[in-house]
Parts: sequence; C-alpha cells; structure tokens
Amino acid sequence: MKSALFILILSTVLISCNELDVIKYEYRSTTMMGKTSVIITADSVVTTFNGRGEPTRTARATEPSEWAGLANSIKEVDLGKIATLEAPTNKRATDAAPYGTLIISTKDSVYTSASFDGKNPHTMLQPLMEEIVKIWEKK
Repeated sequence: MKSALFILILSTVLISCNELDVIKYEYRSTTMMGKTSVIITADSVVTTFNGRGEPTRTARATEPSEWAGLANSIKEVDLGKIATLEAPTNKRATDAAPYGTLIISTKDSVYTSASFDGKNPHTMLQPLMEEIVKIWEKK
C-alpha cells in the first residue's frame, strides 16, 4: 500500500515538473536599422520598433487560440538546451540577415536562445518561431 502511494505521488510530481508554465514569449531582432521586439503574454501582443525613423508600438489582446498555439509549439522544446542550439545559417555575421533571439519566460526562469538569422532558428525552435510570426503579422 505504501509503495503504491509513493508511486502515485512520484508520478504526480514528475508530470507536474514536465509541464511548462510559460508566462511570456519574446522575439527580438536587431539590424543596423534598428531593433524590433515582439512580446506575447496570455493577455497581450506588443510589438515595438526603435531605430532609424519614427519609433513604433502596437498592442492588441492575445486570443486564447493564439496562446494555445504557442504552448503547443514548444511541447518538444527542451528549454534548458535552447541557449546552445546552433542556427542553420550564419548570414548575420556579415550583416546579410538580422540577429534574432527567442526568450521564453516561466514563473521560475528565463530561457534565451542562441542567436540566429532573422526568423530562421534551429529546427527545434522553428514551430515556435512560426507561431510568433503568425501572431505578429496578424492585423
């Protein structure tokens, strides 16, 4: 009886540790022309640009389906490894592409990816990047 209870408690703890409680997704892009930031929380989507020209800022409410799509896109992502994932290309080294970075914040930690070219991260992060771009470009 005690061993069954122990196994039940252990499995509950392991399952809850595997669930991510993400509170914010962020994409940052930097070029010689300026910096773009897209911040998505359960409540809002905020996009800013600062650089040459007039700074811009847009904000709107996040739709529940968008938040669910983001959560679904990181199911296969090992957040502890994203800082070491190599980008498939390196055009940013010669200013042929923007520097891109993804930042995922949970209640306990902040995970920052290695930089990549524009919207072209490591394949593990590509589904997340696609969801962010879809939300970002929605009018």
